[in-house]
Amino acid sequence: MARLSKVVIPDLNIKVEEETVFLPDLNVKVEEETVREKEEIVQNKAIKKTRSPSSLPIRMIQTISDMKGRNLCFATRKILKRSDIATNLNRFLIPKSAVLWELLYEVEKTATEGKGLEVVVVDPRGRVYEMKLTKWKSMNVLNSTGWRKFVEDNELKAKVDCARVWTFRSTSAKLCFAFDVKRQLSV
Repeated sequence: MARLSKVVIPDLNIKVEEETVFLPDLNVKVEEETVREKEEIVQNKAIKKTRSPSSLPIRMIQTISDMKGRNLCFATRKILKRSDIATNLNRFLIPKSAVLWELLYEVEKTATEGKGLEVVVVDPRGRVYEMKLTKWKSMNVLNSTGWRKFVEDNELKAKVDCARVWTFRSTSAKLCFAFDVKRQLSV
C-alpha cells in the first residue's frame, strides 16, 4: 500500500511516502449516528495524497534546521486515540511502520527491544522533548514523561487530532521525530 518516492531538494535528502488519507464525506448526514459510526464513515472515504515537508510548520522546520537535521522522512499518520493522551499511560503507540523500522541502525533496533532508545521529538511550535522509543510485539511506542508534557503543551485531544510523524537525524546521527499535529473536523 505505501510507496516511497525520493524527492530531491537542495542540501536535503527527503523521502516522501504516499499514503491513504481519510476524509469525511461532507454530504453524508450524521446527526443520528453514534461516534463509532461517524468514525467508520470517515475511515471509509479515502483519497490518495502525497506528504510534502513543505507543509510542516515554519517553527518546526526552523528547529530541525537548527539541529542540523538531515534525511527527513515521512513515517506515518495517526488520529490520536484516548490511550495516546491518557495521563496514566504516558505513551504514544506508533502504528506498525516498515519505514520507521528500516531507518533504524541495528544497534538502535536492539536498544528499542531493551530499555528503549533515547530520541528527540519536535512539536509544531519547534519545542523539543526527550523521549524513549521502545518496541512492543506489534508496534513501536514513544514513552516517558516527555510524552505527557508534549500532550499537555499541545492540548491534544483524542479522535480529533491527527499526528503526522516524520523522522530525521541530528548532526550526531541521533534519531529524531517531528510531530505535526492538526485538529481535524469533529466526529
